Amino acid sequence: MAVHGRLWPSCRIVPHGSLSNVFDPWVMLKILHLAHRHVSVSRLQVQLEDGSSDDHTWVFVGTVTAKDQGHWSVKPSDDLPELIRKQRWDAIVVHRMRHPTPRWILSMPKGPFILWASWGDDYFRVFPALSKGIHLPKSRLLLGALLKFSVPALGAIQYVRSKLLPGSWKVTPRDFELDAMGQVDAIANLFGGDFIAKPHLPRVPQHLYHSWYNAVPKVIPDAEASRDPDGPVLLGSKASTTGNHCDFLMDHGPSLREAGRELRIVLAYGSKRYGRAIRLMARALLNGKVECLMERCPLEEYYAFLAASPVVVHNHIRNQNTGNVVLSFLMGQRVLLRSDGFAHRFFSDLGFIIGDACAPELDLSPLDEAGRRHNRALALSTFNDAVIMARYDRFVQDVLAHGA
Repeated sequence: MAVHGRLWPSCRIVPHGSLSNVFDPWVMLKILHLAHRHVSVSRLQVQLEDGSSDDHTWVFVGTVTAKDQGHWSVKPSDDLPELIRKQRWDAIVVHRMRHPTPRWILSMPKGPFILWASWGDDYFRVFPALSKGIHLPKSRLLLGALLKFSVPALGAIQYVRSKLLPGSWKVTPRDFELDAMGQVDAIANLFGGDFIAKPHLPRVPQHLYHSWYNAVPKVIPDAEASRDPDGPVLLGSKASTTGNHCDFLMDHGPSLREAGRELRIVLAYGSKRYGRAIRLMARALLNGKVECLMERCPLEEYYAFLAASPVVVHNHIRNQNTGNVVLSFLMGQRVLLRSDGFAHRFFSDLGFIIGDACAPELDLSPLDEAGRRHNRALALSTFNDAVIMARYDRFVQDVLAHGA
């Protein structure tokens, strides 16, 4: 039987006990990837091109529309090249469902198996039920003072749009996102079958996979976290407006100052304006006993900055910073996550030793040696390339069944 003009891969074999595919030389799936550039996506790109025998074509959101070394860069305002739209694909993978990838998905002919490899921000910002509580009260006030209303503004725009315009019209980014979400056959996400956005989807697809992105960094650090009980406390991993830095500073800054503990904050990534505001506030509340990483630096320097702290606090509610949390496990840091957040449930269910960033009195002591060994071993066994390829194998089987 032919699939898009090729031989039906009846002898495409996954050997028992193996995580890699063995393919008949005549069989090759044609897979189109629509992606925003990110280090996790780039790593997955290399892994799939090296670890599978399928034909992967990548289209990245870029500043110009051009083809380079077999892959494409397309401006957000441009349509997909006609060459891409006219090809026959067995599957399309959209990495992050945010402008312009939803519009691109909707421009493709029907037929290919469509997988949405979600990031987190691409569904939190779309569904008000998820995004409504991700900013804590003090952080919400700070964002108002900074005139950063991205999530509330999107909700307000969509509310007005729903009252004034027919539902069939696609006039806002969320219209395209919802329409594209309704077209997918599968979603890869952090929670697998327990996908937290499932109750809000326009249509729940047949297949729900765990995330395709490996949370363990390509270069695993040798640096070990400090064991100093009076060492610096690390807050967050970037200048994300959903990090709730302000609430942590206001709630725990006085006790840190009284104890003489230094605070370290990574603000090199994300909103510069937000990062500068957090640095100013931290200096004022801690009498200058704070060190902020404001600029990107070489990887070894970054790891050294992190490792100086025996404990890290992530004060976000929505799931984000997964790679940074896993990096802390590898280094041996005590990790505090909010028990009212999604990440706490995710890592706790996996068996990681974590603390509660919501507790009135935070445990800012170093993790003991047994805990450090446990978290590191669990991170390496839970997040690795073999696990990702096993998930890809399942996707392949579903694609073949879809084309049967």
